[in-house]
Amino acid sequence: MNIFITGNPGCGKSTLIQKILAEISDKKISGFITPEIRVRGQRQGFKIIDLASKEEEIMASLNLNRGPGVSRYRVNVKGIDFIIDKFMKSYEDSQCVIIDEIGMMEFFSRKFREAIKQVLISDKVVMATLSRKFVKKYKDKGQIFFLTRDNFDEIYNRILAKIRDLSPKAG
Repeated sequence: MNIFITGNPGCGKSTLIQKILAEISDKKISGFITPEIRVRGQRQGFKIIDLASKEEEIMASLNLNRGPGVSRYRVNVKGIDFIIDKFMKSYEDSQCVIIDEIGMMEFFSRKFREAIKQVLISDKVVMATLSRKFVKKYKDKGQIFFLTRDNFDEIYNRILAKIRDLSPKAG
């Protein structure tokens, strides 16, 4: 089962992922998160962190001189590739896959695109945040939840119940 969470910037997609992660710690989890890098309250970029190994890289930054550009940021494709390699090592033995996020920055990585294709056709429970720009592309690949600040608790409870009720075949 594939669960996608989308919504406007700042609606709480990554917060929702973190909250659900804390509730499903009894499951074998693989995946990655992409938290903001903040300096003195200002966003400077994003990390990409493998959930199993805890290894991390800079995914995008205002301070990188090379790499494809997205908005004001430069994307570190090699860093994304490194974390995707780590993720794929833990993926086979996991029950639940967490991806934060499927978005423009990540899509510069060929390894990322290939991993997403593989993960979404697996029998694992997949929960991913989804950039609004990718909703049409993924609308028939799983259930999409549109998150707002007003429906955060409702969506959290619905997704958590779905994940808890599923008994995925372990890889």
